[in-house]
Amino acid sequence: MSDKKMDADRRGMLIGGLITLGVGLIFLLSNLGIMPGIGEMWPMFPIIVGVALIIGAFYKDKKSDESDQLPG
Repeated sequence: MSDKKMDADRRGMLIGGLITLGVGLIFLLSNLGIMPGIGEMWPMFPIIVGVALIIGAFYKDKKSDESDQLPG
């Protein structure tokens, strides 16, 4: 397996894990009465996805710039 494929797999697992953790945390805090219910907070989900995509795009650009400068 190539290094780029392994990096992409690792990044995908990290993002998926963070999203799962975040959603679980929101449900937990909602059940404990610390946060408002999901019905009031649904606009937050597309915002989080958008921010994650933007950060991923910047990370991908930075990673490709570094690989272009490597000799060989």
